Amino acid sequence: MKKSKDKYPIGTIVYYGPDNKTITKIIVSVFDYPDILIISKTWSGDKIIEDPVVAKEIGAFLKIHGAKEVAMTDGPVGCPHVEGVDYPKGETCPYCPYWSNRTNPKKG
Repeated sequence: MKKSKDKYPIGTIVYYGPDNKTITKIIVSVFDYPDILIISKTWSGDKIIEDPVVAKEIGAFLKIHGAKEVAMTDGPVGCPHVEGVDYPKGETCPYCPYWSNRTNPKKG
């Protein structure tokens, strides 16, 4: 039986957007072990999910960093804006009202 360490590094692809259907930000990360992040990269744009160049870059990024498996979300999981950068800390994002009454995984 394989040890769980054998499946690492693992890549993750997480989508963010102003609502649950529109993807405007993709964060790809590679973990060496649970909760040990090696590297992360962000792509943003209005039609980011349709961009073939971005798709190739994501594939290359995962390959370069040795991801053996990849887990991804099937749609946006939260607002693409950063609290404290794009809007004041402790407030709701004014650009993404869809997420205002939902739990945002980025806030825990």
